[in-house]
Amino acid sequence: MLTNKQRLELTMTQYRKWLKSLGLKLNNKGRVISSHKGFDIPNYKVRDSIPTSDRVVGDTFKRTYATKLPAGKTIGIAYNKGAYQVVDSSDFKTMGRKV
Repeated sequence: MLTNKQRLELTMTQYRKWLKSLGLKLNNKGRVISSHKGFDIPNYKVRDSIPTSDRVVGDTFKRTYATKLPAGKTIGIAYNKGAYQVVDSSDFKTMGRKV
């Protein structure tokens, strides 16, 4: 039966053997001495910028819509519900109140 210290030594010798099989140089303490800094990262850039939704193409002016009301009519809020309705001009001052 191996002790924990013996198992650690066995594992470290196998690890050093594996590092040497990769072609790395080890110092006398078993640490890697290599000047390899890694590989250059390839440039996978396809285009300068990715199109986003904030780039508006085509007409960029704001459209305004106008309604034509008959004479004597105006637009008001419908019973405090947030919608709009067409109201007679004479009823505009008393609209939404008990009269």
